[in-house]
Amino acid sequence: MIKELWHSFPRLLEHKINALLDGAEPSPTKAFQLYKTCQRENLWHESFEKFSEHLNHFFGLPKAERRKSDLDHFLDRPLHSALYEDFQLNFRNAMVDSRAVVDIASWAHHLMRVSYKSNSAVISCDVLLKTLHYITNPPLFEKAQDIKFEDFCSAWRKTVFKLFGKKYDSEFTMILNELQWLNTQIKAEETPQERFFPGIYLTQTEIDWTTAVQKAVAENAPIPKFPLSRGPQKQKLIDLERTISLYKVVQTTKLPEFIKHRDNIRATILDRCESLLRERAR
Repeated sequence: MIKELWHSFPRLLEHKINALLDGAEPSPTKAFQLYKTCQRENLWHESFEKFSEHLNHFFGLPKAERRKSDLDHFLDRPLHSALYEDFQLNFRNAMVDSRAVVDIASWAHHLMRVSYKSNSAVISCDVLLKTLHYITNPPLFEKAQDIKFEDFCSAWRKTVFKLFGKKYDSEFTMILNELQWLNTQIKAEETPQERFFPGIYLTQTEIDWTTAVQKAVAENAPIPKFPLSRGPQKQKLIDLERTISLYKVVQTTKLPEFIKHRDNIRATILDRCESLLRERAR
């Protein structure tokens, strides 16, 4: 059971974080902004207190059961569909259940500790809780919804650096690489057809680089960098470059938990190169 949970950990964590918004309520600032919007649009003419009661009822419904008609029912006239989007919450304008956040941190800590067999400070409940707090109270430059595992990893890295500097860089990188590898595997299982990259257009430079990467990996030779300084621009080539970066890590490590992935990553790179070259648009 633990093994299955660990294998699905990146996706389960994504789901748990985003699900926090399902039971969230608008912040006081957001609630007042909705009140003023409805007033301005002549949808509401009574007090803010009474508006808040109806708003609490609406957000008290399970998210899947909320309808525009629920708002139309208490407003003076039907809400315009474009304005209905204003009633959608994100982590910047919502209040999430603090107990639910603690539960996610505890769950993640337990699963990491048991599965990775580590008591490292970087996976402590406190660090994970601070990471989740950063995600659920995002600065202006961070995402406020549709959180991906990569977003969690970025917030986690920032939290660890803020708390410890570079003190735990080595062990944090190892744990992070393991989890990112799990996430790569999950993506491959979820969308296996994407490994065939149908109908992609490649420039001659991109073709030459993909061919050179394929040859280098097949012969266990040094893998060439992408020839243009700005790096690859097409998503499928960006994904290939990321896999190459992960491969370079496991090529040099002596840790058994990473060595076991070496052949799989090598095979993934060869498969992606072959598919890119075979299915490229002509």
